Amino acid sequence: MSNTLTSKVSGRMSSRGWAIALGIGAIVLAAILLVVYLDRYRARVGGENAPTPVLVAKQYIPAGTPGTLVASGPMYAPTTLPRKEVEVGAIADPQYLSGRAASAEIFPGQQFTATDFATTDTASVDSQITGEQRALSISIDNVHGSLSQLQAGDSIDLYVALGARAGGQSIVKLFRPNVKVLAVPSQTGPSGGSNLVLRVDTKDAADFAYAADNTQMYFVIRPVVGAKPTVKETATITSVLR
Repeated sequence: MSNTLTSKVSGRMSSRGWAIALGIGAIVLAAILLVVYLDRYRARVGGENAPTPVLVAKQYIPAGTPGTLVASGPMYAPTTLPRKEVEVGAIADPQYLSGRAASAEIFPGQQFTATDFATTDTASVDSQITGEQRALSISIDNVHGSLSQLQAGDSIDLYVALGARAGGQSIVKLFRPNVKVLAVPSQTGPSGGSNLVLRVDTKDAADFAYAADNTQMYFVIRPVVGAKPTVKETATITSVLR
């Protein structure tokens, strides 16, 4: 009788011990799951709010604007935004814009994305001028120089011959130094014809046009690097024979 009672008491205590152990285990497991959940939540929230670099437009950028112009001018500002606010394909490196042009209008405050800039021909004339610069075409019939050695991107010193056509004493003088060549006949294709395309300031465009129509022009190719200032001399029959 005593042994039976003892067995029943021991069984009840054993069952209660297992219940307590299971309860404690459930609490520990719930605590572990809660910690894991909180860690993952913090990581997700932290990732969404992580500062991410982007480029943002500071002004209106028309479609077709060369990317090199955008990258070199005050048209954009680098900034950081929470990752959750960064658009797909956002651009963070201004070097990405090289060789591209705006494929659509871009408005102030707008993030730069890969779809906003399409690849373009970096040799096109309009991608090589900005601000007050203009592209002026000059017929090679009025130009003396070695076109076979001239390439787009070269710089030349431009000289003009005056007076011979009017029956007077001809003179040759430096017209403009360090003129950038944007295109040469062999590189302009059918649309370019036989024209040499030069980069000029808008204030000089009329003078260049007048010189092209009324003088004989000569170009002298400058060094790619290390060119010294061009001496401003005027040559006449007297100066040549002295």
